[in-house]
Amino acid sequence: MRSPLASAEPEVPCAECLTRVPGIKWGDLCPDCRGRLRARANPLARRISLLASLLVVLYAWFDVPFTPKNRIWVAVIAVGTYFLVRKMATQILMEYMRRDQSRRS
Repeated sequence: MRSPLASAEPEVPCAECLTRVPGIKWGDLCPDCRGRLRARANPLARRISLLASLLVVLYAWFDVPFTPKNRIWVAVIAVGTYFLVRKMATQILMEYMRRDQSRRS
């Protein structure tokens, strides 16, 4: 969110490509670099979240009695697990990949 004094703030360079972008903070990435990083992190985050959802379903398969009501709850929890783990994994992977890139430079 931009502050009301955004016009008074100096343009800050992106931490990766050094392009000066208004509205970002020192050490942040510009929208283009953040998009590229997210595009690299998304496939792995998708696999991790799919695995987590599969583990939830397997746990339910062996441990929860399968009544029709329980099947609905397991499906809802598996979908929720997928989206929650995907969001967390994407953020963690983006931070990891960003730090890994800075170490290589």
